[in-house]
Amino acid sequence: MAVTLVDRDSEEYRRFAELYKAARALRPNETDLWKGDLYATSGEGGWGAFQQQDGSFKLSRELVLDQLGPDANPHDQVQALSTILHETNHARVPVDAPKEPNAVRSRHSKALDEGLTEFVAVKDVAVFAESAGYGELPDAKPEYPAAYRATDALLEYAAGPDGKDALADRAIDQPVVMRWDVIADEIVKNKLGDVVPPDPQHQQAARAELINAMVSPEWDELHKQQPVVGHDAARQTTQALDNAAARIREHYAQNPAEPCPAKIPNFEIAKQQAEQLNDPQNRTRAADVDLSKLPPPAADSRVDGAAPSRTTSASGQQAPAGAAAPASANDPMRFLGAQAPAAEATHRKPSLGDGSRGAGSPAGPGTQRATPGRTTGPIEHGH
Repeated sequence: MAVTLVDRDSEEYRRFAELYKAARALRPNETDLWKGDLYATSGEGGWGAFQQQDGSFKLSRELVLDQLGPDANPHDQVQALSTILHETNHARVPVDAPKEPNAVRSRHSKALDEGLTEFVAVKDVAVFAESAGYGELPDAKPEYPAAYRATDALLEYAAGPDGKDALADRAIDQPVVMRWDVIADEIVKNKLGDVVPPDPQHQQAARAELINAMVSPEWDELHKQQPVVGHDAARQTTQALDNAAARIREHYAQNPAEPCPAKIPNFEIAKQQAEQLNDPQNRTRAADVDLSKLPPPAADSRVDGAAPSRTTSASGQQAPAGAAAPASANDPMRFLGAQAPAAEATHRKPSLGDGSRGAGSPAGPGTQRATPGRTTGPIEHGH
């Protein structure tokens, strides 16, 4: 795959910069992780990627940049615009929330991130196209079909009277690792509001119990799976949530004054809390520490429970020249390579996988396949 830095004085760069500005205007916020560099790829590669490590965009010249002109095929054009929307959302907010007990710092959050980011991009693309002067275009076809379908079902399950679109809007504003917490918060409010007290410790513990139910092996690298796997994951996640809600109700029927004894999703906090107990057995079972012993959520990494904020995801780990860069201590996405479910993890040092749009599709990276609404071309993973 050839990678070329796009000249900032070029028409190609100007057009992308204007689209990026229009995409951000749809979901304005203070955080902007793009440092100004744009790279064009050609040959084998994905649709596009936002590079968390250096704050640059990498977009396919054939599949994205060349489809932004007035003579492009409308089906190709809408997919190119969806890619820009997707990658812009990856550059909007931080990834990590290390002080949050309910942060899921494993690659399960990568799958939810891609599914949720694609859900929002597909939802927004018609308005985006109109605002950017492209007029009415065909419907966009989602990438990450398994993660997209599982995320859609999860939002539908959790959503309250405002609907799943409103829940997605709240979740996309949170750090990547906190989006499970937003969904769990919605479930507590809509399905368990009659049993879980409004006290912050009770609320946090109930959310943790639901998060541990959601973050199951089915979500491990779900963004790389076939569409049918998304249906299976959705069904199993729904059942796990029903069971978790039943456990929470049973707990409060027997112990109404005590928070639910949930495991801590954030393995690093669980480990620290276990060590503070100065008990060798607790050091080896860090994830079993009771959430009721923890302080309320940190105000600087989570908005209030009624209306959580939005997140960013890394779309690619490759260096500008196209060579894969190893995860480092400065890589904000490094922990998303962790394989263990968040409720079970302890000291694992994760590594970052590629997060570009397209590489997680069923055919995998660097393959040729025909996709409805797209040209036949190389598919990477991540918008």
